[in-house]
Amino acid sequence: MKKSALHWVVFFILSANVYSKAQCYLLNSVFKSGERIEYNIKYNLGFIWLEAGYVIFSVDSFIHNGEPAYKFTSIGSSYEKYDWIYKVRESYQSLAYSSPLKPISYKRNSIEGNYFAIEEYWFDYTNKKTFSKVHNSKKKLTYDTLNFPDCGYDLLTAIYAFRNIDFEKIKPNEKIYLNVVIDNNWEKQYIRMIGKENLKLENKVIPTYHLKASMIEGTIFKGGENTDIWISQTPEHIPVYIEAEILVGTVKVFLTKYKH
Repeated sequence: MKKSALHWVVFFILSANVYSKAQCYLLNSVFKSGERIEYNIKYNLGFIWLEAGYVIFSVDSFIHNGEPAYKFTSIGSSYEKYDWIYKVRESYQSLAYSSPLKPISYKRNSIEGNYFAIEEYWFDYTNKKTFSKVHNSKKKLTYDTLNFPDCGYDLLTAIYAFRNIDFEKIKPNEKIYLNVVIDNNWEKQYIRMIGKENLKLENKVIPTYHLKASMIEGTIFKGGENTDIWISQTPEHIPVYIEAEILVGTVKVFLTKYKH
């Protein structure tokens, strides 16, 4: 399974389902239209840390079939001077009902080295079906129909749902399970709470929730719990720092800008 070099770090390890069927689609209380979050990504190459690229997330609001909805957008890129090592250009867009947060549709366009991927999904709540369009370097253009499991998310909507979890109610070592559609399959993984931690970052001390993520082994990541995430204890629950082991080194993700 091909994993996104930049967005996979941010998306998958921040995406989560919640505790029960009744609670899985949450009401939003942590972000609003106009929010913009930017991250810088560093990659370890031997003894050298390279500022490899960036990821930007933004939120807009609109009306979909008479109901309030959000448009989530994210773009990511490697810096051009490092494209000779591994070129990445990615864009993601999700439409989601806002009350509660439920996915409507999702689009991904990615270039990762010599690999490209196009994914589109539409979610049918009445018939519990997911309609997909997938095309990548290893798979010809395919249209498919998948089951739509309870509490299912696309990657981008899952991030915003995750931020609305009440982390104060999660005990150390308790697992938060997720159900996300990836590469035309529904994947279930988990994030485990470590506990509260004062994170020291660039001469600042930030009160955070420290979590570990279970990853699926693939072309980028090792399998197992080898990714750490720190979420701010502020009402906005901003992911402020991520560190992940990959097959050839380590990736670090730093929050650089937050506008709300």
